[in-house]
Amino acid sequence: MEHKEERKAANRRRRDLFAKLLRARRFFTQKTIRERILFFVSFLAIVAILQIDLVPQAVQVELGQPYHGENIRAPRTVINTVKTEELKDQAADRVVEEAKDKPEYQTITIDAGVMAGNRFTQVFTLIDAYRVQKESGLAPNANGTGVSEASLRELRDELAALDPQFQELSLEFYSLVVSMPAEDYDRMKRSLRQVYVTLETEEKIGSDNLETVRANLPRYINNDRFLVLAQDQPVIQSFIRAMLFTNLVRDEVKIRQLQEEARKKVAPVKIEKNTLILSEGDIVTNEHIQILRDLSLIENQGNRILIFLSLTIFSLMLMGVFLLYLYYFKREMFKEERQLYLIALLVVVVLAVAKALSLTNLEWMKYLIPLSFAGIILASLSEPQLAWIITTLLSLMFGVILDFELSLTLYYFISGIAAVYSMFNLTQRKEMIQRGLILSGTNFLIVLTLGFLFGAQRLGNQLIYALVAAFNGILSTALANGFMPFLEQLFKLTSTLSLLELANPNLPLLKRLLIEAPGTYHHSIIVGNLAEAAADAISADSLLVRVGSYYHDVGKLRRPYFFIENQIPGDNPHEKLSPNLSTLIIISHVRDGVEIAKSYGVPSSIIDLIEQHHGTDLIRYFYQQASNAVQEEKETIAETDFSYPGPKPQTKEAAVVMLADSVEAATRAMRKPSSARLEAVVDQIFQDRLESGQLDETNLTLGDLDKIKAAFLKVLGGIYHHRIKYPEAIPAERKKLNGDNR
Repeated sequence: MEHKEERKAANRRRRDLFAKLLRARRFFTQKTIRERILFFVSFLAIVAILQIDLVPQAVQVELGQPYHGENIRAPRTVINTVKTEELKDQAADRVVEEAKDKPEYQTITIDAGVMAGNRFTQVFTLIDAYRVQKESGLAPNANGTGVSEASLRELRDELAALDPQFQELSLEFYSLVVSMPAEDYDRMKRSLRQVYVTLETEEKIGSDNLETVRANLPRYINNDRFLVLAQDQPVIQSFIRAMLFTNLVRDEVKIRQLQEEARKKVAPVKIEKNTLILSEGDIVTNEHIQILRDLSLIENQGNRILIFLSLTIFSLMLMGVFLLYLYYFKREMFKEERQLYLIALLVVVVLAVAKALSLTNLEWMKYLIPLSFAGIILASLSEPQLAWIITTLLSLMFGVILDFELSLTLYYFISGIAAVYSMFNLTQRKEMIQRGLILSGTNFLIVLTLGFLFGAQRLGNQLIYALVAAFNGILSTALANGFMPFLEQLFKLTSTLSLLELANPNLPLLKRLLIEAPGTYHHSIIVGNLAEAAADAISADSLLVRVGSYYHDVGKLRRPYFFIENQIPGDNPHEKLSPNLSTLIIISHVRDGVEIAKSYGVPSSIIDLIEQHHGTDLIRYFYQQASNAVQEEKETIAETDFSYPGPKPQTKEAAVVMLADSVEAATRAMRKPSSARLEAVVDQIFQDRLESGQLDETNLTLGDLDKIKAAFLKVLGGIYHHRIKYPEAIPAERKKLNGDNR
């Protein structure tokens, strides 16, 4: 009993495990789930690659103590903020010293009016006191007529104590002022105060132009706005000459602007990558501490978290740009899961290579990252527009990896775009080599130009970088040429070059078609011409539809003589078969074509056209035969028994091949084709395909169908054009009768 219970428990566990595996399988078989997992994994890979070695491990140092440990070198190029600030301060001080005596950097002090008023008050307080003495008779001269000469000298000395210029004025001047009638004296004082205060508050007076201002006093005083009487002007002029003082101070606003300009002109002092910062036994200084802080080599835990969050947001933004581009402009790309896998692989691999090369600490290696390889692959296996977007986003990521050097970011952006457009529309594999040389030369010129633009210090180094960039162009092209077939097989994609190779009539499968089913081969060539013209008209992939048309009927190789184009007139094997069996044979050519194409290694893009070129169309001829037969026996038949299994065309290209195949077969059966009859047949075929829903799963519009129809009629007009009837050969007897003895 115990063993039986154990077996039951084991069986239950196995069933539970199987159920879980089955649910997991169902979960991962959902396309949407797989795409979300792909984006999430790609996002994690991008962040992980970008943050590698971006913030080095912290080091332990102590200010003023000897350093013990391995030599510390700068992991990247940074600005020495201490030295740079010192140089900026020196430059600011230097320009201040040079500008301090220049009038353009000086301004009138806001206290000039107050100072002038105070000086005026001080001067006339003394003079007023002496006038009072004169009026009271306390200081008469020897004749008793006024202030004594000693008193005038005393007044002059007291005023000279305020300003030495008063010493220059004569005793007669002081006697005049002291003896001036009160009315004239008061009028002169009022005029003097007005002129003096105005002059000091409006005119720039410095040590260098003080005498000039004094010399121009007569012109300044004799101004209509002051209304100074002529008899007062000499006295006022003498007073102002003595009381005049410099009123300029430094214009701090202009000085600060001058300092800022001087600071901006100072080139930052850089600590180049791999520069020795500290070695064993060095005393740690404030400068060392600041440099290590700038390099995030100390106190960097917060930097690590901040940089990781910044990288996460940066990566999310770039992925958001890519997804928004797909959503708005290439929404059908979400259905192309293989394309998304290719993009993810290229982005992660190229980023990993970029990071690996950046860790070598060799400057020239930064110019060797094969970004152009990704651009060439995507332009060939996907679309140039998509390659352009991926190249742009990768160049921005390179900017993070390569120490945020703008010149390198621009170099890879321009180089990547040049690679995309140089490899566009290839027709031969050897053209890739030629365009690779063009890309190489472009890289050379880009690096030289950007080097001069960003102020390269050493021309020799810049030439080396340019040569490495030129080699990068050749290397990327060679890598793309070598990996292209591998990536085509891995992701089941087809490049333009592979399609061109598949169009070679000497390939074994096409040669078999020509020999074993010549009618089908000829039919396929005409279908290719029709389909290519139509694809060009609606901007579809004309090369794909032409090559797909060559292979669309390769399944007829299994039973070529069961198809009318390969039959000898009067020998139709279907006459001996039932409609049901004939239908099975006809239908099987699609399945057989897929199997044969796979056995010959034909790409999946061509196999899709083979599989979809009949959709779920009804084989009307045998269906009608079968219907007529069952009507006599009063039975019914299902249309699905006489229809192709599908799927219906999924793309414009598959729809074009379907329509071209039907049109070619229908027009070939016409006995006397004319323009009107050809157009009627084409219209009927288009109408049948629309009504039966064969074009429902494509993104063709009615406008596209009109363009396809016009392209078909143009090609058919060239095939079934009017020909003149050649005359019959003239019998020999008639030649003799006509005298022709030749």
